[in-house]
Amino acid sequence: MHSIEDTFLIKQLGANVRKHRVSCNLSQSQLAFEIGCTLRQVQRIEAGESKGSVILFIKIATALNIDINVLCLVE
Repeated sequence: MHSIEDTFLIKQLGANVRKHRVSCNLSQSQLAFEIGCTLRQVQRIEAGESKGSVILFIKIATALNIDINVLCLVE
C-alpha cells in the first residue's frame, strides 16, 4: 500500500503525462503504441492508479520529446 505522499506523487506523475501528451496532440492509444504498452496501462498511469516503471517513464518522456525530469515536477 502506498503512503499519502506516494499516492500524491503517483497522481502528479500521471497528470504530467496527460498534460504533455495532450500538448503533443497524441491520443492515449497513440502514446501506448509509441511506448510499446497497452492503452489500459496508459489510462492507469494518467489516472494515478499505476506507478509504472522507470523504463516506461523514460519511454514516455522520449515519445513526448521532453526531459524525464519534466514528468517529475510537482505543481
